[in-house]
Amino acid sequence: ALGLAEAGADLIICGRRPDPLEACAQQARAFGVEVTVIPTDVTKEADLQQLKAGAGRVDILVNNAGFGLLKPWLEVTMEDWHEVMALNLDAPFRLIQLFAPPMLERRWGRIINIASIYGSIAGDARRYPGIDNWDIPSYFASKHGLHGITHYFAPKFAPYGVTINSLSPGMFPSEQNEERLTPAVKAALVDGTPMKRLGETDDLKAGVVYLASPGSKFMTGQDLIIDGGWTVW
Repeated sequence: ALGLAEAGADLIICGRRPDPLEACAQQARAFGVEVTVIPTDVTKEADLQQLKAGAGRVDILVNNAGFGLLKPWLEVTMEDWHEVMALNLDAPFRLIQLFAPPMLERRWGRIINIASIYGSIAGDARRYPGIDNWDIPSYFASKHGLHGITHYFAPKFAPYGVTINSLSPGMFPSEQNEERLTPAVKAALVDGTPMKRLGETDDLKAGVVYLASPGSKFMTGQDLIIDGGWTVW
């Protein structure tokens, strides 16, 4: 969001927690752009309808909400499975349903699905020492599915000047994985990255801005991987 604001885009930001949204909005407004905050749970249809009504014109849709459930695959319940799919897969599809049609009418739009390198490869448990049963099957399946959504819509939207691509981060510290990022895990992740460091926020900004820009008009249905070389090996 801050990368797009720095590039001059007005923002509509949503999430379940108002305080982080307001903190982000304050930082974004420092770039001189307009920022609208709409607290939203994107797994709830009523919230999505409220978001659609309050957002107005949307030229760029970034599907960024997601999480993973660390649990042995034999212990994953259908409730566990559906919870991950609802956020990582169902919500992006529904948001595309809501926001893509006006883009098609205007014949310009950008849709960016934040995926993961684990949407195209399998994970290596040796990179997570000390974490018993490192197992996140629903996360892997959902991110593979997000690539499928990207591939499916790309040729449908292309004749209208609307692109849809995914961006796949590699190893990045986040609020969600902070407690598991022990010194041993961090060292193993760095060792598995040819650039010998974890990703930083600035590493993702340029990729998002490129996919949102007029300059990416001939790129659609693709996956932009930003992983420090992790998937090369």
